[in-house]
Amino acid sequence: MDKKEEKVYGIESSYITSQMIGNFVVSLFVGLGIYGTGWLIVLIIKDDGGTLPTSLWPIIWGIIFGFAIILLTLTYIFDGMYYRNFSYEISEKFIIIRYGRLTRTKTTIPFSRIQNIAIHQNIRDRWLNIYTVKVETAGNSAAVSSSQKGTVRPEGYIPAIKDPKELENMINQMVHRYTQDIPKEVREKVFMDSNVAFDEFISYFLSKMREKDQLKTSIKTLRKISNWSQEELAEKLGVSRTTVQYLEAGEYVPSLTLALRISHVFNVSIEDVFKLE
Repeated sequence: MDKKEEKVYGIESSYITSQMIGNFVVSLFVGLGIYGTGWLIVLIIKDDGGTLPTSLWPIIWGIIFGFAIILLTLTYIFDGMYYRNFSYEISEKFIIIRYGRLTRTKTTIPFSRIQNIAIHQNIRDRWLNIYTVKVETAGNSAAVSSSQKGTVRPEGYIPAIKDPKELENMINQMVHRYTQDIPKEVREKVFMDSNVAFDEFISYFLSKMREKDQLKTSIKTLRKISNWSQEELAEKLGVSRTTVQYLEAGEYVPSLTLALRISHVFNVSIEDVFKLE
């Protein structure tokens, strides 16, 4: 994907309508519950020899309609903010999703971590002809992968899409590029036999495990001195926040290119960032 082709996309305004329909159904069930409670009170009063208090019903219906109006008004305001603040971008290496209402969140998903793309459409979205795209990734549990709307969702959650196939094809092309395609210049230098390749991978993996025990890093200290968050550092380095977390914990040995990039970002020498023990 050419750098000039990068574009920021938004979601359909039908998202607000979809949420209002859902909350209207909720208010309808709550209203029926209030109405049933009112009838129960009336039956109790009648059994005690009382008369039907006609003034009770306007209060009950007022509560029902009042609750529905308040809920739909709040839905329109807060989901309208969510709709206006939501955007996603397909860059050269990542899917970048921005969302939030009063607070703003940015999620960066490397194509190399994408495992599955699911397209979902509930009953009300079917009526509005919109879809939800869920990008499932490796390395994040469902319970902690997303805080969008306060619910458990995949790390990559994109609601209210008119044409999900176009987005799915764009993501699949980039995922294939980063996980399947082997550049011509290295194709003859890698093991194409799966058994030999697996043995080489295990050997490489074990050597990396030994390396990380010998390598000590001061990235966390330098980041705090610079007063940057992990997300800010990840953006400057062009990596995911998870990568920064692994680097700071000493669980990941970076490539020479990444090590040089880290030293340039902090404006220090590589020896000031990494030390062998």
